[in-house]
Amino acid sequence: MNVLIIDNNMDETSWGSPDLRRYATALQGATVTVRRGPHQDLPSNLRKFDRVIVSGSRASCMELSPWAADVDMLIREAITTAKPLLGVCYGHQALNRVVGGVDILRRGETAEFGWTKIEKVASAPLLEGLPNTFYSFSAHFEEVGSLPAGMKHLARSLDCEVQACQYENLPIYGIQFHPERDLVQAAITFAERKKTGTPKVLLHSKDGPKLYDPKIGELIFRNFLST
Repeated sequence: MNVLIIDNNMDETSWGSPDLRRYATALQGATVTVRRGPHQDLPSNLRKFDRVIVSGSRASCMELSPWAADVDMLIREAITTAKPLLGVCYGHQALNRVVGGVDILRRGETAEFGWTKIEKVASAPLLEGLPNTFYSFSAHFEEVGSLPAGMKHLARSLDCEVQACQYENLPIYGIQFHPERDLVQAAITFAERKKTGTPKVLLHSKDGPKLYDPKIGELIFRNFLST
């Protein structure tokens, strides 16, 4: 299986999406290719790839930069060809941007940074085996304000109604949260956010060891890669 990770990270320390790559390479027999969105280093098409993962980013999903247009082009191809695709955070927003336009995106009333309680509202292969509620890490100011036609609502949280979605009955999904984040990465994010003072409220910043369950991420990515 050939897996493409579209890495949209803006911080040089995160280039290469090592967290996503770790999960993708855990699948026996998987060959993983990482290409950079912001560097406009993307393949011209998805023909040689079996799965596509679109990473998060500090970039605003409401800004239609040239590199974002390139990412959108590949997402559009995945939809047209029913290529299995998973958008994470920015990737989730980009997927919905392609389907419904930029106007469905917005800056959330409450930013979510920290361990977030996710509630499933519908069943889907991506979330199979997960409990009805679970905790995962979130780190976003922007969100999908309303789902476009064709998108099935899969999960929500207290401050973000659209935490997960699926396009029609295709293996094409978006998740706003970060199941790939572990305790070390969460601690780095918390330290940075405390330094900047934004947002003022950090979710369960001291409760990570109690709330973090590595099996959540393992199951989500196994479900996707096995679709």
